[in-house]
Amino acid sequence: MLSPENSADALNKESRTDTVNLNDNDNDNDNDIRIEISDAISEKDKVKFTVYTKTTSPIFQESEFSVTRLHEEFIWLHDRCNENEEYAGLIIPPAPPRPEFDSSRSKLQKLGDSEASLTREEYEKTKQELEAEYLAMFKKTVSMHEVFLQRLAAHPILHNDNNFRIFLEYKEDLSVRGKNTKEQISGFFKTLTKTADEVFLANQKESDEFFEQQKQFLLTYNTKIKDTTTAADKVTRTQKTATDTYIKLSIWLNTLSRSDKTELSKYFLVMADFFENVRKPELRIRSDIDLKLSDILKYYMRDTKAALDLMYRRSRCLADFDAANKNLDRARQKNKDIQQTEIIQQNIKIKFETVSEKAKDELNNFKNRRVQMFRKNLIELTELQIKHTKSQIQMIKSALQQYETISS
Repeated sequence: MLSPENSADALNKESRTDTVNLNDNDNDNDNDIRIEISDAISEKDKVKFTVYTKTTSPIFQESEFSVTRLHEEFIWLHDRCNENEEYAGLIIPPAPPRPEFDSSRSKLQKLGDSEASLTREEYEKTKQELEAEYLAMFKKTVSMHEVFLQRLAAHPILHNDNNFRIFLEYKEDLSVRGKNTKEQISGFFKTLTKTADEVFLANQKESDEFFEQQKQFLLTYNTKIKDTTTAADKVTRTQKTATDTYIKLSIWLNTLSRSDKTELSKYFLVMADFFENVRKPELRIRSDIDLKLSDILKYYMRDTKAALDLMYRRSRCLADFDAANKNLDRARQKNKDIQQTEIIQQNIKIKFETVSEKAKDELNNFKNRRVQMFRKNLIELTELQIKHTKSQIQMIKSALQQYETISS
């Protein structure tokens, strides 16, 4: 199924048992929208997701329906939400990461090319690990796309978004294309402008203590979570190196046990079995850390960036409000265009107050959601680590008993 020569791989909901779950909402009301990605097919240059929706919301024409969507269409939906002025006071759920299967496919291809230089046992074990790695990555990709839609569906405002409804309900292709060169250049300059604006607003005087504390916390937290994510990735990479070494040790010791004609051959065989057996829980430990820690860190790294984007939009509104107040003072001093300037100032004031009110709720929800999710996953990870460690201890005891039996 996952061999390098295959051009497409499929994943259905029955096979997705160990995926990251970041959706802690379980609302059951008149506007309930339940979304899952029931199927996904990976082709060479794209992944097709089958999005299944079940709803009681009156904004949809049917109560159950499904559509096929590409990753680019998820990005389109995220961008439309992010650019909507009405959502300036909201934390827009982070867009799902682009599917990256080239590395795993390349490893499988290289393994196939080097088959002649490996023993059959080493080839099969390495192939199984690479296939498992590819499948795990595919599952997580599907899960992250699903979480993005579930976050939108659970949000009291975003679930009514017209583009979201079109994304879920419109049966045809959305005809979303990648950005052309002109649009990419335009996006680059927008990013530069935003970065310069953020620097300008960094020393902005904030009268609301809540937002000042939130800004300082998010800036510090953003740095810390990036560092922690990097450290967690290093742990899983090191564990991958260790399990790869276990394969080689097991094979080499097996070879020694067959070639050695002395009593040592029995010891070699016991050690070969030990490294093969201990490799399996070590793989599960790595998978658990990746799933319960690394993936959560990566997700909340992106979610923190979304919260900082919200803070930037509010800071921009505050700067506009301060500028409007100054313009109104000047208009009154000159006794010119007072009524027009007052209307502009009032509109900007209303926008700033609306954004601030929504932002407080969003930031409080972000804190509660984040704390609950990390607590849940760290407890589960600790319990799994204890379970796997106990299993490894039993394996060590069993190997020692076998040594004692051989020696007696």
